[in-house]
Amino acid sequence: MNIKEKIRTLKIFRVIVQIIFFIFMPSLFSQAFAGVKEAVALIGKGENLILSDFVIKLLILCTVTIIFGRIFCGFVCSFGAVGDWFYMLSEFIQKKTGRKLPVIPSKWQVYLQKLKYIVLICVIGFCFLGKGEYVTKYSPWTVFSLITSRNFKLGAYITGVVLLLLIVVGMMLKERFFCQFLCPMGAVFAMMPILPSALFNRNREKCPSKCGLCRKRCPAHLEIDGDTPLSGECICCHACQVTCPRKNIQIGP
Repeated sequence: MNIKEKIRTLKIFRVIVQIIFFIFMPSLFSQAFAGVKEAVALIGKGENLILSDFVIKLLILCTVTIIFGRIFCGFVCSFGAVGDWFYMLSEFIQKKTGRKLPVIPSKWQVYLQKLKYIVLICVIGFCFLGKGEYVTKYSPWTVFSLITSRNFKLGAYITGVVLLLLIVVGMMLKERFFCQFLCPMGAVFAMMPILPSALFNRNREKCPSKCGLCRKRCPAHLEIDGDTPLSGECICCHACQVTCPRKNIQIGP
């Protein structure tokens, strides 16, 4: 199987998994996010943390991330899946029209990836101060949650609708735009200590000079060097592994 066939097979497999979770568990992202807001709000009130359904799901996803890496982001998250599908549509349009969209330089991407931490800090701040209703009212994730639950009464969430539409545009311009730059849950998962057995590593000695295919194919443009300061940005999409012409990239030490 050549590289193109491997990439195509991986895409098909990911889409199948994403569709399954989108149909049967579309709200996992929203529920985990609700767990963050709920836990911070309780801490802000000086109350004991309650293991509600939302908080339990948050803890489960954090545990999964520590053991297996950000596999939730790469294969399970419905919001991430929608981002992938919109980007595939964008790629199809670009191919048919023969026009390529401008590429964000790698250095800029590293800086833009910090934005999601600012979003997370803002969310935590509002919830800690007892203003979590503002996050719910104006958040695009609330709108997404309503849509996936087939509730289209969005008149009270105009700001969230506008923000969601802007995010969709970003998803079409840049692969994993939301996950990399704006996702507060992505910020939470990126800070999780990931076990070495879940990290991607490569044998640099076997890499041809000036190759860099793995980094070019990686949505986050990461160096595939195991436990680096940016390893938390890896969404475990396996794109680097199937792209490597010499099979130098493996999971684990």
